[in-house]
Amino acid sequence: MHVKRRYNQVEIAYNWFRLSNILFSILILAVLYGAGSFLGFPFPVWVVLVLLWAYFFIVGCVNKTNILITDQHISVGYSPLPWVGVKQVETRDIKQLYVLKKKAFSASGYSVLFVVYAVPHTGEDIPLTEGFAEKKQALYIRQEVEKYLGIDTKDWLTREIFQ
Repeated sequence: MHVKRRYNQVEIAYNWFRLSNILFSILILAVLYGAGSFLGFPFPVWVVLVLLWAYFFIVGCVNKTNILITDQHISVGYSPLPWVGVKQVETRDIKQLYVLKKKAFSASGYSVLFVVYAVPHTGEDIPLTEGFAEKKQALYIRQEVEKYLGIDTKDWLTREIFQ
């Protein structure tokens, strides 16, 4: 995680690459190869699945999450390849942040992921960043946003939801 603090903004970049991305991709590729060869998948379906796998693999190896915190907004984006979940939240709407622990089903069973949520003055809670494997990473993001925006942190809120 890389943090750049400037007088009028904070930039946080988080790299997605993990060794588990490569190991999981080898497993998926083996399954796709076997399914295409032995289950008789039509060739176009097999090609689409392999192309999707290739895109997910490349994204998992090269992408990073970019968080820009300013007085006006918090922007969350992904680069260098496009990904879903790009958002911009007005900072004046945020009254609190919290970290949510979620259990998600994965190929290896259940995995625990941590999500940073913003609590607006009105409306539903907004997920800012998702998918942190370690709680301390999500807590660090929350802490940096709260510090920059001057949000009172004495009543920290942590919720656990299992999905």
